[in-house]
Amino acid sequence: MKIGDFAPDFELESNTGEKVRLSSYFGKKKIILFFYVKDNTPGCTAEANGIKSYYPKISEKYEVIGINQDSIESHVNFCQKYDLPFKILSDTSKKVAAQYQARGILGTYTKRITYLIGLDGRIEDMIEVMSVSNHIEFVQSLADS
Repeated sequence: MKIGDFAPDFELESNTGEKVRLSSYFGKKKIILFFYVKDNTPGCTAEANGIKSYYPKISEKYEVIGINQDSIESHVNFCQKYDLPFKILSDTSKKVAAQYQARGILGTYTKRITYLIGLDGRIEDMIEVMSVSNHIEFVQSLADS
């Protein structure tokens, strides 16, 4: 996946119990799509809370969606525990992670990758480093723009 590619469409269940189709946001809002390793781990909790801190500034222009392979129940707990205002999708089959090059070594976990998807459904920007702070800074830069 590279900048300019069309973002693969998918439909997954969210922590709210609804099915979320990526393409339903095309033409309405840009999308911050972030893949992360695991619910309730120190790094991923810091990442989710960091994104949450910018949510009030970005929510009018951007739809924020998190994804990993944890269960819906895990996502519900994670979102309630940290009062996360955005949807977290469950990709237990890891098919969406594979489409977005977010599968870790031997496919056992989801890598930390964040994509900015434009109104036209194309990838406008991305960050693919494991450092949590880089992903939070990426979201901050969107909030400040």
